[in-house]
Amino acid sequence: MKQIKNVVILGGGTAGWLAAYILSDFFYSNKLNTNVKIIESSKIPTIGVGEGTTSIFYEFLKKYNLDESDFLKETKATLKFGIVHKDWKELGYTYYGPIDDPQLIAPKNKPENFEYLKAYAVAAGRPVSEIHLHTMLMQNKKVPYTFKNNNLELISPFYYAYHFDNSQVASYLNKRSKNIEIIDDIYTSSTQNVDGTIKSLCFESGLELDVDLVIDCSGFKKLIIGDVFKTKWISYQDNLPVNRAMPFFLDIKEENYINYTLAWAQKYGWMWQIPTQERIGAGYVYCDQFISPDQAQEEIEKVLGHKIEPRRDIKFNSGRLEKYWVKNCLAIGLSSGFLEPLEATSIHSTLIQIILFATEYLKKEMDFNNEELISNFNNRIGRQFDDFKTFLNMHYVSKRRDSKFWQYVADECISEETKKFISLWQDELPSLDHFDDYLSGLPHVQSQLYYPVVDGLGLLSKESAREQMSKYDLRSTSRKYYNDFSEKFNEIIKDSLTHSQYINLSVNS
Repeated sequence: MKQIKNVVILGGGTAGWLAAYILSDFFYSNKLNTNVKIIESSKIPTIGVGEGTTSIFYEFLKKYNLDESDFLKETKATLKFGIVHKDWKELGYTYYGPIDDPQLIAPKNKPENFEYLKAYAVAAGRPVSEIHLHTMLMQNKKVPYTFKNNNLELISPFYYAYHFDNSQVASYLNKRSKNIEIIDDIYTSSTQNVDGTIKSLCFESGLELDVDLVIDCSGFKKLIIGDVFKTKWISYQDNLPVNRAMPFFLDIKEENYINYTLAWAQKYGWMWQIPTQERIGAGYVYCDQFISPDQAQEEIEKVLGHKIEPRRDIKFNSGRLEKYWVKNCLAIGLSSGFLEPLEATSIHSTLIQIILFATEYLKKEMDFNNEELISNFNNRIGRQFDDFKTFLNMHYVSKRRDSKFWQYVADECISEETKKFISLWQDELPSLDHFDDYLSGLPHVQSQLYYPVVDGLGLLSKESAREQMSKYDLRSTSRKYYNDFSEKFNEIIKDSLTHSQYINLSVNS
C-alpha cells in the first residue's frame, strides 16, 4: 500500500481544474496532508470556442457551494435547457431534445418504469418533447425563475445545464481552488519505479516532481497514459463518421439569449451553435472522407450567408482508451476518450470519471497493483463511453440521402447496438428496464435522453404505444396527468423571466 502524499495533475483546462477542485476537496475534507499540484503552461493557451454541459455541472456547482451568480458573471456563461436538432431526420424538420424529465415528478404507476406520460404522447401522435417544461422554455427563450422581493426564485423542479467558454471556466475554478500549487512548465519525460508505477515527472525547466498519483489531463496528446503506458485506443470511427471540427465565432444578433444548443445537420456533418453572453461559439463537425477543410468552410459560409474566420481545423479520431487507470496514472477528459461534440458528452464524462474515482476508489493509501480494483473502474468507464457511442449513433438514423456522406452513414455506420434498440422499441417503448445502473446512481444516458431523440427521428410506433397503454390500463391516468402537467408548465412559462432578464439580474446582483 502506498500513501498518497503527492498528486500531480498534468494539464489545465476544464478537465484539469475540475479534477484539481474535486480531489483537493476530498483531501481537505478527509484531513489528509496531500500536496496537489497542477501543471499548466502559459505557452499552451486554451482556446475557448463554446462548450455545453449536461445537468451534472449544475449538481457540481450546488455540491461545492459555488454561487451561480458569480459563475455567470465571471465565465460569461448562459443557461442550457436542451438541444434543438435541425435537419437531422430530414431537411426542413426540427425536433427538441430537452434535458428535464417530467416522469420523475409524476405519480408512480405499475409497471413502475413504464414512462406513461411519454407513451401517451406517442400514442396520441404528439411529439414527446411537448410534455417537457424545458421544451417550452427553449421555445420561449425563458428560464424558470421569477424576481420577487428583490430575489430570484427558482420555480422548476428540474436541473438544467450551461453554455460557456472552457478557458473562462478553468480560470474561475483556479481562483476558487484551495491548497493547489500551480506550476507553469512543460512536461518532457517521466521516471518509473520497479513495479512500473510513475516515480517522477520531469519538466522543461529542469524541475523534477515526485508523484504518488498522476492525473493525465494532457488532452489528445495522452502524455502519460498513452506515451508511457502505451494504452490501447479503441476507435469509434466506424459508427461516428465525423472526424474533423472547424470552430469559429458568430456575433449575437438577438436581444434575448437563446437557451439551447443548436445542432444543425449539414450535407457532410453537422454544425453546433453555443451561446455565451459575449458571442456564439460555433463549429462545423464533418467527415474529411467527402470534403476538404476549404470545402467545409465554403459550405458553412453558404449556409450562413456570410464569411467566417475559423479558429483552426482539428482532426480527431473518435473513440476511447481500453484502460483509463493504469498503475498510479488516471486519465481524465480528452486524454481518456472523445466521441464528438454532439450531446455534451465530454465534460459530463470528465465529471463522472473524477467523481466516481474520488467517491469509491480513492483512499489515503492505495495499492496501485490491485488489478481487480483497477479493472472494475476501467470496465465501468469503458461501458459509459460505449453507451454514449450508441446514443450518438442513434442520431444518425436519418431519412437523409442528399449527399455521399448521408448515403455512407445509412449504408455503413449504424451499429448493431443501435439496430437492436430500434427493433426493441418497435414492440415496447423505451424504459429504464432497458438500462443498467452501473455508475452508482450517477446520471447517465438512459431512456430519459433517448425518448426525445428516437421520437424526433420517427422511430417509435404509435400502434405499439397504444397497445401498451391499453395493456397497463393507463390511458385515462396518463391523459389526466399529461393535461395537468401541460397546464402547470404553461403557468410556469407565464411567470418565468426571459433568459436575458435572468442573466442581467444574476450578474448585477
